[in-house]
Amino acid sequence: MTNCLSLRGVCKSYQAGVAGCSGSVAVLRDVDLDVSLGELVAVASGVGAGKTTLLMCSAGLMRPDRGTVAWFGRPHRHDATARPDGIAYACDRPFPYGFLTVREALEYGAVVRDLPIGHCATRVADALERTSLAAFSDRRVDSLGGAGLARLSIATALLQQPRLLLLDDVSSGCDASTAFELVTVIRWLAAQGAGVVVAGAMTQWLRSSDVLPSDVATRFLTLSNGRLEAEHEPRQPLVHRPTQPTHARVAEVSHHSAARELGAS
Repeated sequence: MTNCLSLRGVCKSYQAGVAGCSGSVAVLRDVDLDVSLGELVAVASGVGAGKTTLLMCSAGLMRPDRGTVAWFGRPHRHDATARPDGIAYACDRPFPYGFLTVREALEYGAVVRDLPIGHCATRVADALERTSLAAFSDRRVDSLGGAGLARLSIATALLQQPRLLLLDDVSSGCDASTAFELVTVIRWLAAQGAGVVVAGAMTQWLRSSDVLPSDVATRFLTLSNGRLEAEHEPRQPLVHRPTQPTHARVAEVSHHSAARELGAS
């Protein structure tokens, strides 16, 4: 099976402290990681353990101090900024232009990513529908709560039709039902052949047997002391008993409950 991501000996350190009394803190230590197309990899870690650094190096958004990164079977490179198309990185940071509507935010995202003009409208519509945001496309971004922002973050990543999707704590502000819906979305993407790496709060929802079919290969890793290790004894999976089917669209939820989820006052 072809690897969509391959890290070899990746190291990254930061300077910590004040002038004259600072030191180097190693966040990643000789990290090796291979992610195959069609595979889900969940990375659990503590606060400040380096998951964001790991994903940003994997996305080509940060250059490691040492080690190499490769995508889609290409030669390993130390200069990870020379990344190919087909890589999407999504995080929990708020969208910077809160005055835009959800649809406008996605249209803006399509423009800045230089997506084909003729395909933008279709991709925006598909992303809205896939993440259950279609019924709220005219809402301002700054009116969304954590659940709505998580949906928007993943919807923006889907615009690129990624072959490698890296999710950094996007479900941290979600309720259980929303988190499971978003897990269903990334499961679908992996089933379509993309590699997916998830770090942060969403890893706990991936543990549930309700959302892990046998046709999607899934691995659980732990990032600790700058190193990745496989989990040989997975933790107890969460039990989710939704009050509505997990495939339900936001449009099918009552107005008041949907408004609460998306953060309306």
